[in-house]
Amino acid sequence: MAPLPHVIPVFESYDIELQAKAMNVVHANTDVPVPEVTHVELDPAVLDTPFLVMKRLPGGAPTDMPPYVFGGWVIDLSDEERELMQRNAVQTLVDLHELRPDNTDLAFLARPDKGESALDQHLGHERGYYEWARGDIHYPLIERTFEWLEANRPTLVNPTVLNWGDARIGNMLWQGPTPTAVLDWEMACLGPAEVDLAWMIFLHAFFQNMAVTYGMPGLPNFMRRADMAALYTEMSGRSVEALEWFEVFAALRFATVSVRTTTRGVAYGQMEAPAEPDDVIMFRGLLEQMLDGTYWDGR
Repeated sequence: MAPLPHVIPVFESYDIELQAKAMNVVHANTDVPVPEVTHVELDPAVLDTPFLVMKRLPGGAPTDMPPYVFGGWVIDLSDEERELMQRNAVQTLVDLHELRPDNTDLAFLARPDKGESALDQHLGHERGYYEWARGDIHYPLIERTFEWLEANRPTLVNPTVLNWGDARIGNMLWQGPTPTAVLDWEMACLGPAEVDLAWMIFLHAFFQNMAVTYGMPGLPNFMRRADMAALYTEMSGRSVEALEWFEVFAALRFATVSVRTTTRGVAYGQMEAPAEPDDVIMFRGLLEQMLDGTYWDGR
């Protein structure tokens, strides 16, 4: 369901109908385990906010709080099981990315008001999201990241495909290393495959960095960028292009999400406002390393 009107939302809008369409397109055209949506209710009179109803699927998700790298069933898997989990996560992306505008009706995911190409639309959307999210505060690191992305924009980009958007293992249900559901489609759109792949890589890197920060080993050999890119190429038959650029783009997207989650936490009295605006970015150090080029050393 969309957030209730009095809740401070992470996103400017929640298009329940778009999410349902995306899930049903995937359900109808792939073997990816996406729940079938059985009802969409846009009238807020029913539950005070739009919502959808979908069929239940089994399984459990890796946790965000506390992060799965701190402990739990993902860490308890054997190395072989985690390797299979990693392969299955990448295979899920490959299968989703078989859906393209030239073979599936994905016009409802286009954002022509944000730019001409799918990559233009991604950048235009993120600029609009940032302007809404920041209110009257400027976040210098995020604005530097926009500048970096424009200055280093890739010249070779893979074809446009369906982007899941919030593509990460924590938005999947699992039974051991086997995926049983792919959830959370509020960020679905069109774009190069690397948008999803880089997001999946970076979100694990973020959690792994958090584990190391708190003195825990985490899962350093899980979902490493080189392994993930090699798996994607092996399974799809397509080379991964400009992965570093898309990792920076993933970090930018997550940084703007962090602006909203911190704003909400401060408003709810769960935390104090950071001393510097850029401190709302929980991975500030990682993003600064990306911009100065040292992030990829040894990765």
